[in-house]
Amino acid sequence: MKGEITLRILEAIRDFSGSAVDTFDALLSSGYGASYGTLQCEFSRRQRERSRRDLEREERIRLKLNYDKLIYKLKTDGLIRENQKDREKLFYLTQKGEGVLSLLKKRKSESLPSIDYVKEGGKKFIIIAFDIPEKEKRKRIWLRYALKNLGFKMIQKSFWVGKTKIPKDFLDDLYKMKISSYVEILEISRQGSLRQID
Repeated sequence: MKGEITLRILEAIRDFSGSAVDTFDALLSSGYGASYGTLQCEFSRRQRERSRRDLEREERIRLKLNYDKLIYKLKTDGLIRENQKDREKLFYLTQKGEGVLSLLKKRKSESLPSIDYVKEGGKKFIIIAFDIPEKEKRKRIWLRYALKNLGFKMIQKSFWVGKTKIPKDFLDDLYKMKISSYVEILEISRQGSLRQID
């Protein structure tokens, strides 16, 4: 029919009210005899791709701005200095920067792991008892929060019960923090007075 392409373009502009580029691309890639549904599908796909590219571009711009702000702050704080070599920026740590780096590394090595473990229900009761020395108080507090997050209930401050499988990450963290020798984990195969907790 004469005017078929014009008709499709006008329908696409009316119905899709989108980018002229997307409309044109959808028309071209759908083919001459494509149905209205095919054209609509192709147009939607084009718009999704454009939205994704726009979001990625905005994210790159945001990250670049954050990077530039951070570099500016590090320079003004005297932690790094910048040199130019063959049209390339090179950054170097200052003596003050070396000191801050050492401090941050020490702080990181002393930081405690996250308590966000994946909870997985179990069928048997697990008892966790611990006796962590006072000099490791931060780790003891961390352990209580981790157990609570895993769904364990406190019977006494260092005696917890639950029906949760113990995640491997949790056990690994106990070893990394060097408190595994202070923690006892027991599985109960027969229920006694613990039935009331369930």
